[in-house]
Amino acid sequence: MEIKQRIQEVAQILDDNEVILAAATFVVEVERLHGKVAKIKIRKANDLKVPLLAIAMSDRVQANHARKRLEALKAAIEYANGDMSARKRYITASEQADRLAEIAIKRVDRI
Repeated sequence: MEIKQRIQEVAQILDDNEVILAAATFVVEVERLHGKVAKIKIRKANDLKVPLLAIAMSDRVQANHARKRLEALKAAIEYANGDMSARKRYITASEQADRLAEIAIKRVDRI
């Protein structure tokens, strides 16, 4: 029974990581293109908000990491939509999320 639970935990972590990675990829792309991102990519990034929020509100290992990625994603979307003041916010939140990712990695290694 314990093996099934561990398999489910690992599968959940992998699913969560996929969403978090997609959000991080969008933030990096916004920075690389200096905010000149196609509208369809902005819509796809908006679709990532709900799954990220679900991870952030859960008691899973990556909850804090997802919370900061969500903050960075929202600021990157604002920057891509023309709000120049959002650039500093998404860079700061992304750096904080990177630090939280390292903490989450240590927790995952224990599972």
